[in-house]
Amino acid sequence: MIAAPFTSSKPLRVALAGAGMISWHHLIAWRNLSERVRLVAVCDPDVDKATWRSREFDIPNVYRDAEAMFAAEAIDALDVASPRETHAAWVDAAATRGIDVLCQKPMTPTFAESEALVRRVDGKSRLMVHENWRFRPWYRELKRWIAAGELGPVHLARMTMIGSGLLPDANGRRPSLERQPFMQHEERLMIAEVLIHHLDVMRFLCGELNVVGARAARTIADVRGETLAAIFLETATGAPVEVSGTMAAPGYATRPPDRLEIVGSKASAAFDDWELRLLGETPRSERYDRDRGYQASFDAVIAHFVDCLETGAPFETGPVDNLKTLRLVEDAYEAAGLRIGRGNA
Repeated sequence: MIAAPFTSSKPLRVALAGAGMISWHHLIAWRNLSERVRLVAVCDPDVDKATWRSREFDIPNVYRDAEAMFAAEAIDALDVASPRETHAAWVDAAATRGIDVLCQKPMTPTFAESEALVRRVDGKSRLMVHENWRFRPWYRELKRWIAAGELGPVHLARMTMIGSGLLPDANGRRPSLERQPFMQHEERLMIAEVLIHHLDVMRFLCGELNVVGARAARTIADVRGETLAAIFLETATGAPVEVSGTMAAPGYATRPPDRLEIVGSKASAAFDDWELRLLGETPRSERYDRDRGYQASFDAVIAHFVDCLETGAPFETGPVDNLKTLRLVEDAYEAAGLRIGRGNA
């Protein structure tokens, strides 16, 4: 069903919830759409962060409190880039007011909470999940190859992310924790925070998946959640799929590229070291820039959100679709023996 489009002749009025590290990439993407949208406010309990972002991106109003912002501003859409435990409150507050929402992944810390949130907001406003990994340009190109039948049916797929960001560097600093300090205390880390992206990409590329097994472990004493995980899945036709990773691998880069291999009946595809390759009778390849590709994924997500609001078209990563990825996350924790919600690992 196509939703009613946003019909105002004026630019879409957007507010941002959350002024942390990731918000910079969101705001760059919004700024790229300046002819179609207007950023009217930023809200964060840390008003200094919010003020910094407002000055950086010329956003007129800063708020510490959500209720104050909603009372003072006329908002068409809300971009939620705040910590995951606050997502539900933001989405509920916006939906109650008929404000459409783009919400960073995951919708909530657990699958059950996300299911309940989707039920509560259904019919009140439009909700899209900001799952940007699948919007990275190399995965969009690979999807085009698959859709064109160049690989044929998938026989085998595996995707890994192996990095050292949680380990101290030569100066004793841990890059991943400096970039995202919350990771040190997050109870569900490697699967729910990192590999959730890879699970979604594999769904996007290979079709719906089922978890058939998983293993996870904590390998760093002062990091609360699991720091290593391997998830074993299968496609609807029974083809094996593996998603695995760690951020505690000595000797690896702190923010490495994903490594992806898909074996099809007609050809294979591989992505590694920022190069996407088609392997077979008619091989070809394309190289990508890490930083440009990273920002491009945010640009594409936010442009898609605005396009769909304007046309009424369905979101690619709407809540029903995203629940399928969250179901894989939940099943992976159960298969790995980490069964109780947010931290009984």
